[in-house]
Amino acid sequence: MPTVMATPQARALIEELKSEHGTLCIHASGSYGVTVICLKARELRIGARDELIGTVEEVPVFLMTSEIEYWRGSVMILDVGHGIGPGFSLEGPRGVHFTLRKRASPTKRVWDANAILAAGAPPSLPFPETET
Repeated sequence: MPTVMATPQARALIEELKSEHGTLCIHASGSYGVTVICLKARELRIGARDELIGTVEEVPVFLMTSEIEYWRGSVMILDVGHGIGPGFSLEGPRGVHFTLRKRASPTKRVWDANAILAAGAPPSLPFPETET
């Protein structure tokens, strides 16, 4: 089972959304890239293919069962990215979206989640100039 952690930015955004919308749920899905959706708890339909993998700021985080094996033994780091993400997540009108990063298990000899959190967001590339 994966472990869920969150950056301070993600935790702060969750608290803002909770104060505005009440009880929330977070759902992550996708095979070629992960889509993270944050909705009011009563609006998110959890099905037989969804599994609770943890909580962040008392908000349950669900993952599609088909993704469990990919994330198994890893730390999922919930973060915030600039720009509106896919879907209809509650944070979209703020011009941001939730993202997930993965830190593999220590036996996979990859990265340390605390080091990733300490490093902050990855640098953004500027949009290329367009001619009109």
